[in-house]
Amino acid sequence: MIEFVLNGYKHSYDGDPEISLLKYLRNIAKITSVKDGCSGQAYCNDCLTEINQKPQLSCITPLKKLNGAQITTVEGIPQKLRDIIVNAFLIEGAVQCGYCTPAMILRTKILLENNPDPAIVEIRKAFKNHLCRCTGYLAIIAAVKRAALALKKQKSISLPYSGKIGQSLPKYDAYEKAIGASPFVDDLSFEGLLAGALKFSDFPRARILSINIDEAKKYPGVVAVFTADDIPGERFNGLIIDDWPVMVAKGESTCYIGDVLAGVVAENEDSAREAVNLIQVEYEELPALTDMETAETSSIKVHSGGNLLDSCKIKRGKPVDEIFQQAPFVVEQKFETQRIEHAFLETEAAIALPYDEGIRIYSQSQGVYEDRKQIARILGLSIDQIQVILIPTGGGFGGKEDLTVQHHAALFTFLTNRPVKIHLNREESLIMHPKRHPFRMNYQLACDKKGNFQALRVKILGDSGAYASVGMKVLQRAAGHASGAYYIPNVDIEAKAVYTNNLPCGAMRGFGVNQVTFAMEGSIDQLCKKGKFDRFQIRYQNALDKGLC
Repeated sequence: MIEFVLNGYKHSYDGDPEISLLKYLRNIAKITSVKDGCSGQAYCNDCLTEINQKPQLSCITPLKKLNGAQITTVEGIPQKLRDIIVNAFLIEGAVQCGYCTPAMILRTKILLENNPDPAIVEIRKAFKNHLCRCTGYLAIIAAVKRAALALKKQKSISLPYSGKIGQSLPKYDAYEKAIGASPFVDDLSFEGLLAGALKFSDFPRARILSINIDEAKKYPGVVAVFTADDIPGERFNGLIIDDWPVMVAKGESTCYIGDVLAGVVAENEDSAREAVNLIQVEYEELPALTDMETAETSSIKVHSGGNLLDSCKIKRGKPVDEIFQQAPFVVEQKFETQRIEHAFLETEAAIALPYDEGIRIYSQSQGVYEDRKQIARILGLSIDQIQVILIPTGGGFGGKEDLTVQHHAALFTFLTNRPVKIHLNREESLIMHPKRHPFRMNYQLACDKKGNFQALRVKILGDSGAYASVGMKVLQRAAGHASGAYYIPNVDIEAKAVYTNNLPCGAMRGFGVNQVTFAMEGSIDQLCKKGKFDRFQIRYQNALDKGLC
């Protein structure tokens, strides 16, 4: 028997002593303010707890080490102290999605009890391992300083919001988010809730010769195992082009390692994941296209229609070749940007329940109406039979526009007539959802002797990965913004998106503009170096103005 005090109350536990404190808190004590952002890898700090007056990560702390311990989560902070810290965070705008905030509130409490007047460098040191994708940390540092000052003066912090025009209002639901009382999808619980897990491809490109689910079906706790043959409606989906399979069927080829081949539904997540490992897949491994330039001309086709997803051309003014031949200053440069992970702290999760004559889905998506439309088609139901409820997202930044697990949860509920939750761990999230497009760009820019831009030629190639997502729109946007915020009378721009067997790429903050801005600004700097122009002045004199486009 393991006994400890949690937030002032005695707890006893006689189960598996190796279970982590995080699992105990979330699954047994039902304290969901502690979050699992890194799947137990101890790098996000969202599961922070106070154990015997010291900060410790609950994801790597087994219960066997906690006999007689005093454990505190954000719920156990005295109300007056908690209000001071939380209100400081609200006033400074340090609460955004809120996923990481409860742990930061607790960190602030621990820090200020040991160091009532911390310097900025000391605050940074205390928070250095807390990952946050939303705020940029400056607001968090300011919030800690504000809370420290209030505690030093023994004053409370009230929110000076009257609701009058011209005065700021607190972010909606911000207090609840800060203390972890506003649930995310993985925090929700329903009676009889089953857990789903997915079987991913072992190869980016391989023909599926067979999928054997017999052993998985026999595993204790397993309710059902499904493959592509069990999908009642349309098997392919997508935001713009229906090229992404819900599951890859026997006889078909995978397009990337995030392709789903089968799914398990079990009484709990551990059983579902263990059963997934028993699914036996026979592959014929095929050569994979991993280079976008090779894919553009390769005889290997990622999809039957070819590897060119989209091409966008923009031309204006005179032929640029004539300008380049005559211009006194011309630069040509190749630029390349990388594939970028969104790194939102909340990994993908969805819950589906039987609802009237259809399905209700709790989704963290950035587009619940798209979810609804696509799920209806996959299940062969009318759109009126699908209800999607948006649960606030723990970070998205474009990475949660596409379906990931919403349709799998809905499918498994439809087939079992039971509530089902699917929750990706960090590794699964990394390999499954779309990223920012890598670009290869060739820029040629010319100006006259005074530094006035005369002509621009741009060739852009974007790796859209295995599926379209919104790749064509990203490259179209890149083409439209390739000249930056500058007036250039003569332009020749071409942007192509190609399929590869890499991870799919889709929406991310900037939507293709970040990449071309990097290239355009780099080209201007090269032109300044060549023509000895002032770097600010050349930008100022060429900036777009009314009547210019």
